Amino acid sequence: MQKSTALAVTALTLALTALTAPAAHAADGGQWLPAFNNPAWKPDASLALTGSRIGPGTGPDANAWGLDLNFNCGLMQTPDQRIRSHLNLTHSSKNGTSVTGFEVSPRYTVPLGDGLSAGVGPSVGAFQVSTPGNDRTLLGVGAAAGMNYRAGALYTGFDIRYHATTSRSGVDYDPLTFGAKVGINF
Repeated sequence: MQKSTALAVTALTLALTALTAPAAHAADGGQWLPAFNNPAWKPDASLALTGSRIGPGTGPDANAWGLDLNFNCGLMQTPDQRIRSHLNLTHSSKNGTSVTGFEVSPRYTVPLGDGLSAGVGPSVGAFQVSTPGNDRTLLGVGAAAGMNYRAGALYTGFDIRYHATTSRSGVDYDPLTFGAKVGINF
């Protein structure tokens, strides 16, 4: 329990730190609802298949597969279009326990040159945990960071994400996810 609390505090601190830079930047010309208010806004989307290793903190580690859809955030944006929203859908199954997760993570992204970028931000998620005789949906908050490479139609990257979740009826799940992805840019 203390480990989960310490990781949750760390994740929350990282998330708040990640929000400070774009919030300060947004104060100097940022936009609210650019998808509706800015005719020049474009989603610039990418879709990728993911493979992940999940260390839930409780129970066995598991491999997972899924999808990552990311795009320029349409709710809040910096003048130089640096906030990208990541939607992740993952599924894992091991030793009679299956987990399906849905995560949303707006990330402040910094271009590093030649199609390479790094991003960090807060993350929220819902995790459907199914064990023999016990199915629960757990909500979680955390942080996410990643490196992405975009060149023409090719999209690839690596992520690390952590969520501290609620605990219900004896079901606990605090996933630390390391993932790789490959897909296409639209």
